Formats: sequence, C-alpha cells, structure tokens
Amino acid sequence: MKITIDSSPENKEIEVIIKCTEINDEIQRIISLLKQNDEKIIGISNGTSYIIDPKDIYYFETVDKKTFIYTDAQVLETHLRLYEIEEKLSKLDFFRASKSTIINISKIKKLSPRFNGRLEALLESDEKLIISRQYVPVIKEILGM
Repeated sequence: MKITIDSSPENKEIEVIIKCTEINDEIQRIISLLKQNDEKIIGISNGTSYIIDPKDIYYFETVDKKTFIYTDAQVLETHLRLYEIEEKLSKLDFFRASKSTIINISKIKKLSPRFNGRLEALLESDEKLIISRQYVPVIKEILGM
C-alpha cells in the first residue's frame, strides 16, 4: 500500500482519495476507519450529556430496559436501544455478543472458550463478558477464525 500526504495551507479541508483495482475487505475496513470519526454517541450521566467517540467505548449493555455505555473512565446511559446502536455502528468494530450486549472488537484482549459453546471476552479494561453461542459464529467470521 502506498500512502501520499499533501500538506499545504492551500488545502481547505481534508480529502481522502483511494485508488485501487477493486473494492475489497481491506478497502472497506479503511473506509470504516475513516468514517469512524464522523460517528458520535451521546451518553448521559447525572443529567449532563457527553459526546462519546465510539473508539473510546468498550461495550454497550441493556439492563432493566436501560442501555448503558461503558468506557475506560465512566458508565453513561443512552436513550438509544441496542438495535439502534447496532445499526449506527455497523460499519465500525462493534458486534452483537448477546441479546443484551454489543462489544467493541478492538477492545478485546483475549477470547477463551466456555461451556455450552460460548466464548469469554477479556477486554483491555480486564472486564470479562460472555459471547453467547448464538453469536460465536459471527465473531469467528469477523476475526477469520
């Protein structure tokens, strides 16, 4: 891959041009990473709204009909439902791990097999989450396992 950067005061905005023979998985991943900066999630804590960059989110979880955002520093609530988050972040590194959880793949440190065909995901925060057996094939396909 060849990267060319044209840094000049005459450039008024950032422009990315991708030249390729075909649009493959690698190109799609590059596009997703570039678009990641456009997606933001609103989280609420103590009546204050915070704009969260998806790359800072470890996972989303629904508990008692409320959806929470887990980051390294805090836990926030969001008004979005998991299916809305899944749609919004579908092009990024997020995947449904269970009926109540969406995990940021880039925050997974280790995957370990568990009973009944489930997987345990150890996150960079040293938190452990279970990937239900229904979603194990999805993560395996994403990771090429």
